[in-house]
Amino acid sequence: MAMSSGRYDSGFYVQVLDRYVETGECAETDSEPLYAYLLSVMNEPMVRLQVLNDEICARIFYDTMVQFIQLNLEKEKYNLQKSQSERNEMRLVLEWSVQKRKDGWQALLQKIADKYAGYGFEQRFYRGQFGCEGKYADDDVWEKMVDDWEEAFRRKQEEQKENEIELRKDALERRLQANLKEIPEYLRRNHIEKDEFMQAWGMMSGMWNTIDFERIRKIVRIQRNYPEIVKVAHKMGRIADDEGKDRIHVKEGDTYQLEHSSRCDIMGITVGNDLNALLPMELAHCADDDLEDLFVYKYLTRKLQTFRYKSEIMHPARCLETKLARRKGPMIVCLDTSGSMAGKPEKIAHSLLIKLLEIADRQQRNCFLIAFSVSVNPIDIRKDRARLLEFFSKTACGDTDATCMLKTTLRLLRSSKDYMNADVLWISDFKIPLLSPALTGKIQEYREADTHFYGLQLGMAENEWAPFFDRVYRVDYTPSRHY
Repeated sequence: MAMSSGRYDSGFYVQVLDRYVETGECAETDSEPLYAYLLSVMNEPMVRLQVLNDEICARIFYDTMVQFIQLNLEKEKYNLQKSQSERNEMRLVLEWSVQKRKDGWQALLQKIADKYAGYGFEQRFYRGQFGCEGKYADDDVWEKMVDDWEEAFRRKQEEQKENEIELRKDALERRLQANLKEIPEYLRRNHIEKDEFMQAWGMMSGMWNTIDFERIRKIVRIQRNYPEIVKVAHKMGRIADDEGKDRIHVKEGDTYQLEHSSRCDIMGITVGNDLNALLPMELAHCADDDLEDLFVYKYLTRKLQTFRYKSEIMHPARCLETKLARRKGPMIVCLDTSGSMAGKPEKIAHSLLIKLLEIADRQQRNCFLIAFSVSVNPIDIRKDRARLLEFFSKTACGDTDATCMLKTTLRLLRSSKDYMNADVLWISDFKIPLLSPALTGKIQEYREADTHFYGLQLGMAENEWAPFFDRVYRVDYTPSRHY
């Protein structure tokens, strides 16, 4: 007996929201509580008007609803985990022996009835059934009882979901209405560009307040002074082969053309399907009724024996070929947090991280931060934005341990197929001694397997790591003055 943890997973709801903000399409009705509530919000006329006519409102709505969905799904997951023992009990009850059924059916029915009397479980019916001589041993009746138990369990879970939504929906709707009104007004009043808003808002997990917004926006604005930040972000945010679609392109090469102006320029024998150059043996096969099918097969597969002429000449040729798209890989960002990065370099790095997070969200790609000085501090920045904000509040300090960082990166790359075609970015001043050939050689191995390694060098110092990267971008900056 398999029981689902829910009718829909988080990916389903995200797809529903994606389709809605892009096209305005959504179903009209559905019985699943969370989906039904989501549909009711999406079909509200004022919400539709704002979301479908304003990109900023669409983003606000999307992120706010995603947060609400995740909160409810986490609560549902928690409730299901609490009830795991009961679901296991349903499975074990089906394996009871006849004697155990005889001794235990009354207590079991009472236990189920106490919990699910209001959810459609008919205790009286099964008491009447099992009270008959030997009826408790009937597998069909016993299995039906467990099925009804499972159905009552499901109904109670649905009611719990409805109650959880009811508890939260008023607060959600107030926050959504306030955000859809106040945020666009704030942006217009302060002349804030859309790109700045999108990046800063993406760090706020759908929770608006002007203090945090302006603090994050200040970091984003650094990109104006250092265009290399955007260049690196766009390179890291490469979309595999035109947004993951197969592409038809022109393939260039050479082909041979036979000119049969003379029969005295034979230089050998080859295979093909040129009927003007057939060997006599192949002509005989063509004329033989019994061998005609063989001849046709060899013609279609270009395996007929033919003369090869000296007049065979080569010409340039073009043909259309379909190039299969590669999927988008994840981003792995290795950030130097040693003392030499304090000040402007770390601010530049933080601005780049926010830009990369925006791209990762848009492209639905994993993004993993490995901060390294004397220890490694891995952060899944798409899942843990609060931790990333906390990280921004700390000042770079200590020495650089590139060995630990690189080992962590390599372990991540080989840990799962999810990290195939990854883009790895080092952000550092690159005042790092080269590591052992064994480790640097691993970089080359992964590059050959279509993992891309990029670098953002903060400062113009000598960089002996450059040969190990696909490209190293440089940012020259004026150090902050301290008096």
